[in-house]
Amino acid sequence: MDQANRKSGVQVQSVARALEIVRCFQEAPQLGISEIAAAMDLSKSTVFGLVNTLLSYGYLDQVPGSKKYRLGTALLEWGDLVLSRIDIRNEAKGLCASLAAAYHTNVHIATFVDGEVIYLDKINRGDFLISSSAVGKRVPMYCTGVGKAMLAFLPEEYLDRYVFGEPLEKMTPHTITDRETLLLQLAEIHRTRIAFDREEAEEGLSCIASPVLQRDGLPQIAVSLSFPYGKIREIDPDKAMKDVLDCTVKLSVRLGYRG
Repeated sequence: MDQANRKSGVQVQSVARALEIVRCFQEAPQLGISEIAAAMDLSKSTVFGLVNTLLSYGYLDQVPGSKKYRLGTALLEWGDLVLSRIDIRNEAKGLCASLAAAYHTNVHIATFVDGEVIYLDKINRGDFLISSSAVGKRVPMYCTGVGKAMLAFLPEEYLDRYVFGEPLEKMTPHTITDRETLLLQLAEIHRTRIAFDREEAEEGLSCIASPVLQRDGLPQIAVSLSFPYGKIREIDPDKAMKDVLDCTVKLSVRLGYRG
């Protein structure tokens, strides 16, 4: 819901002012009554009453030994509750359906476990079959766009245990099986949040992928556009990368990621 829609309809002034006080702390970790009053152009007595109410409900805390206030732990508890109730897979499907329609191709939503990609969903808009990405199928992370998108944001210990614990299998002639080459590619993916699969899991199939990150910066799922048999050359790659990234950034924000 955008800002205009949020401000339409009947509003209770005291509630609106209390919420605006909370918003004041986006710019400053600690504020006193006078600073809040100046920022909101209200009297100190009005602000004091509102702050005291927020304090009693845990939405603000008083800084020990000070007359200043900071955001309260109740907000953290509510934030965790909101995040726990977000069904990111279903939210992703809506955005991915638009991607699939725009590029007339298939879009995948995947997660990971123990070094393998697990395909959770596929939105079909292309007239081609991808044998390696049936819903529920597992594929090594190191040779897929979605897998590499997530690997780039996982700790080194995870890679050592689940990816480099044994020699990398060459799935196609294009599969990266050299540790240093893969690590360099993952570093670039971490920088751009865009990953490519250039016929590395299945010959003839190329993908553009991006991870959906949680509040702690770790990946939860990844999204990819898939293009068979050279069809990727028919699109504007810069626009496709931007569109995939826009999709995953929106989903990451929903999960609380602010990086």
